[in-house]
Amino acid sequence: MKSLRLSRILEALALVTVTGATLLGTSLPAQSQEKPLTFWLNYPAAGFNAGYELAVKKGFYKDVGLNVKIEPGNGSQITAQLIASGKAEIGFADAAPVMKLVSEGAKIKVLATILQGNPNQISALKGKGIASVKDLKGKSVAIPNGGSQAAMFPLVLAANNLTANDIKQVNMPKESMVAALLQGQVDAILGSIDFFAIQLKNLGAETVDFPFIDNGAPTVSTSIIASESYLEKNPEQAKAFVAASLKGWYAAIDDPKAAVAAMKELFPDASEEQAPAQLEATKYLMCVNRAKFVGKATPEQWTDTVSILGKIGMLPADKDAKSYYTYDFLPPEADLRPCPLN
Repeated sequence: MKSLRLSRILEALALVTVTGATLLGTSLPAQSQEKPLTFWLNYPAAGFNAGYELAVKKGFYKDVGLNVKIEPGNGSQITAQLIASGKAEIGFADAAPVMKLVSEGAKIKVLATILQGNPNQISALKGKGIASVKDLKGKSVAIPNGGSQAAMFPLVLAANNLTANDIKQVNMPKESMVAALLQGQVDAILGSIDFFAIQLKNLGAETVDFPFIDNGAPTVSTSIIASESYLEKNPEQAKAFVAASLKGWYAAIDDPKAAVAAMKELFPDASEEQAPAQLEATKYLMCVNRAKFVGKATPEQWTDTVSILGKIGMLPADKDAKSYYTYDFLPPEADLRPCPLN
């Protein structure tokens, strides 16, 4: 009789092992249940996207059953286009080019807004006769290929009574921007608070800077975005990803050194020297433009963004702001980090 009972127990245990079922609340290791997910960044790994690398390092994604692979990007427009074309499902991109694609029929939604104000700015060298945006008239301005600056620059021009015909726009790879400015090949560059400005400062350049958010373009910015088809098929996975990503950003705010170390471990070619300043700039941009919570832009911010982009014809005036974003995949506000940050 004892032998029979033992035999039946062993058979049951074997069945649990084969099928992955649970017995008395015990399950197979989480790793065997993890679902793969590729997440596309807006640019190559840097301080301004290190929260995701820290989420990987600390196991926040694994904790919710996800095996996340992070892919470097090559500009917000390109990341958004990858998702719009169905070649990617979820990514990190500036809201402006994303919204433009949505207005043209792309099935994409913004899930969480990390930068509540866009980081873009115009930078010129001191002593070159550029004391305001209006002084760019007749000057040459470098614009990075694939970045959100090109899409948003008309906002700044319009706010300062300028048009594209008033300046000479020079498109170039982002890697060439800083050198072009320092060598006098262009009079100004469309850079950013969290990347180009840091490079210039590290090289000892003295600049005058005109942030977009202070010069006619106070728009919400870099966000977690996903295709609607992905969201329809994987709503719980999307919620888990957003929650784990925000947890990674909160950890990065609290421990920037750990975030930089995680970035460097996952992407050895990333600049460890520039990352701390980039992360500090990101922390600043998380709570600008009337932000109340990290990761969640208010309906008023979205309405204003649509209005601003609509004034220059980037978006249709009759398309509701809610067409571009959703709160359905965010954690409740009680679980979000409030603004301002300490």
